[in-house]
Amino acid sequence: MDLNKRWSGSGKTKKIDLISFCLLLYGINFFSYGQLEGKVFIDQNNNGIRDASEEGVHNAVVSDGYHVVRTDPQGAFLLPGWEKQRFVTLYPSAGHKGEKRFIAISPEVNSYDFGVRTKENKGTTKFVQISDTETFEYGDWVDNLKKYIRVHKPDFVVHTGDICYRSGMDWHAKNLTEKELGVPIYYCLGNHDLIKGDYGEQFFEEKFGPAWYAFEQGNTLFVITPMMGGDFPPGFDHEDIGGWLQNLLMAYDKEQPKMFFNHDLLTNGDSFVFNKNKKESIVLEDYNLKAWLYGHWHINMVKTHGKSGVVSYSTATLAKGGIDHSPSSFRVVDVDKKGNPKSQLIWSHLEREIQIVSPQKNKLTLNAEGNIEVSVNVYDSGAVVDSVRYSIWGKEGFNWESSLDLTKWRSMTKTSDWNWRGTVSPGEEKEFLLVIDAFLRSGEILHRKEKFSLDGNRGTNGSQAEWFNLAGNKEHHPVVDMHQRTPYTMKWTANVGSNIYMSSPVVQGNHVLSAGFDDSNAENCFIVCWDATSGKEKWRYKTKNGVKNQMVIAEEKVIATDMIGNTYAIDIASGKLVWERDLKYNRAPGFITGLVTDGKIVYTGFAESLLALDANSGKPLWRNTSWSGGEGTTPTMTIAGDMLIASRHWGAIYAHNRYTGELMWSRDDDGLRFRDGVLSYRDNYLWVAEQDKFYKLDPKTGKTVHSFITGMQHTGTSAPIVLKDKAIISGSHPGIASFDLHSGKKDWEFQVDPALFYTPSYFSDQQQSLETTPILVGKNVIFGAMDGNVYVIKADTGQLLWKTNLGVPVITSAAITPDGFYVCDFAGNIYFFKADQ
Repeated sequence: MDLNKRWSGSGKTKKIDLISFCLLLYGINFFSYGQLEGKVFIDQNNNGIRDASEEGVHNAVVSDGYHVVRTDPQGAFLLPGWEKQRFVTLYPSAGHKGEKRFIAISPEVNSYDFGVRTKENKGTTKFVQISDTETFEYGDWVDNLKKYIRVHKPDFVVHTGDICYRSGMDWHAKNLTEKELGVPIYYCLGNHDLIKGDYGEQFFEEKFGPAWYAFEQGNTLFVITPMMGGDFPPGFDHEDIGGWLQNLLMAYDKEQPKMFFNHDLLTNGDSFVFNKNKKESIVLEDYNLKAWLYGHWHINMVKTHGKSGVVSYSTATLAKGGIDHSPSSFRVVDVDKKGNPKSQLIWSHLEREIQIVSPQKNKLTLNAEGNIEVSVNVYDSGAVVDSVRYSIWGKEGFNWESSLDLTKWRSMTKTSDWNWRGTVSPGEEKEFLLVIDAFLRSGEILHRKEKFSLDGNRGTNGSQAEWFNLAGNKEHHPVVDMHQRTPYTMKWTANVGSNIYMSSPVVQGNHVLSAGFDDSNAENCFIVCWDATSGKEKWRYKTKNGVKNQMVIAEEKVIATDMIGNTYAIDIASGKLVWERDLKYNRAPGFITGLVTDGKIVYTGFAESLLALDANSGKPLWRNTSWSGGEGTTPTMTIAGDMLIASRHWGAIYAHNRYTGELMWSRDDDGLRFRDGVLSYRDNYLWVAEQDKFYKLDPKTGKTVHSFITGMQHTGTSAPIVLKDKAIISGSHPGIASFDLHSGKKDWEFQVDPALFYTPSYFSDQQQSLETTPILVGKNVIFGAMDGNVYVIKADTGQLLWKTNLGVPVITSAAITPDGFYVCDFAGNIYFFKADQ
């Protein structure tokens, strides 16, 4: 019998009659497990007991974990029972809510009764997804989440698993509850939530109830499914979950929109198929599956799966940095009346952050049109910024009387989730006061003021350069033989229209380029080219998903690869696509590795999709067949003579013959399997900092020539500066330091401030982190940090020479020009800072 056709009737009443008939027909097979009966009723006085005057709820959905039935007109139900039954669970409708949604099965319970109250069904839904918190401690992220819920009033929260072990589940069951949050919270079973017991999910059930269930909200059915394996064997199998899914889908309208939650992604392919056994499977998109939300990988990623149109959302952890260095975050999803989702990532650990970034340091250069450009970075994890306004005051001043002049205020335009901008003509005056008010949804107003003067310049204040790779060269030796003096002055700034991650700017002549990503909806994903001297946008190209790491320039083209493995080669002069190649990446962890080029060949991809491409044509020259799988990894690949150096996190360093692809050696020992740091090639050796150690490696064999303990943490994505007898090494904590290359003695250390949010894997405790490669320019070192500052320090002493606060993490490395440098921040801004002349 074709179950899909058997239950495809349009009316709910027909389905209920058929289900009742089936229970009568087949129920005898299950009587040995004990029939379960009860009622669902309108609990008018909210006492949890069905009083004589309280009516039953017709068509309410109830399950024993396998069978799924609807109540009769009196609100009564009968479940036949099955051998693994542990709960009777009510699957609440969109029009009802109740104090309890499950009851543990016990011989002492004669009737499993659920009292509910009616509620308004708006048709739409807003919910929050959190994942992989993996903690037993109260952190700032809890307060961020509570504030967001209090201010924005989502309908519910879903935790997609890895609550983690007995202590973690016990802590969450006390601290992240409906009582504590103010809205229902639903938990998924993750692999680390399957722990030792009579069966893997036993303790999870004690704390949270059933590990699989469903509920309606708006017009959509939301389905919680369990991880099918983990640290200890579960008490269920594919037959159990597949049978339950079949029964669940039969109990609801086939065309009703559905969203599934699980700790992991069911498939990276086009079709979402759950295999009950070798003969039976369930094609979920046949039942109007709209989205699949998951965690597990500790990454942020969104992907539309082929012709099915199903969208998958992977959300990292709001408690700490992601495995692929995804920022600490949670996801908010709005679902319309047709079940279509739209999401927004919220970066955690941020409280009332605001920084004026233009004008900066009390000086401003007019743009090419002769106008003042105002730019503000503002963010709060607990409340959306609804609007920002600004006013500019000259001789009249901002005072008791002038403040009443509402005509002086102008609204700013939101250019990214963090940045707001405005433009005004300055008139004849030269001295000004800028006043900013940022209005948060919480009712809070962030107020800032900045005095500034016009510097008399206009339009052309950048400079041309050639900067084609990370650190300016394929070896990632971050040393530039030129001299620049502090202080630096910000001459222009522009915005990509989304966030910028590790896409450090590249420069060719009068063109400077970077790329943005959008892990909320994969809509605002752009490669953008600006005029290097004025900051005026020349062109932008929309990519299919976000470009998160290093682009390169080769053969007059900028070449980049997005999160799902599409590689683009764009003519820099025109902004036209020259060629595009699908790397057949086709894997869950998104592509986040930086590209490298020698000017003729471009190396891109990861694991099975690692490729050498002809830069002119995009033709593959070789594909890696030597290693596969693994987590995404952020280091940019390095060219070391005839070698290509690639990485796999929790895997190894891999050295390939860069002309043939032959694997020459790999290193997965002595901490080198943790692949965070970029390798630098200098003086015929490879150099890298990883964990707490600095290594000098033989590029021909991979063997360690020399190493020493640094006393720092090195899980940031940085390449070292290697000099004749010194190495300047940045860390994921507490900053940057200089060491004697031979003895390992620390010469100096410069500490940065605590990170604004967390990116290095599992960081969450006020670490002072760098994710960028510092660049040695003459006698000074230039770098940005996770604290939102850009620094210039002396290379020989570590003395601070200059810094500027952008108010948002800086995760890109600088691109150096003859008279300054370009750098980008996470808010999507690119800046040109000009050196003192």
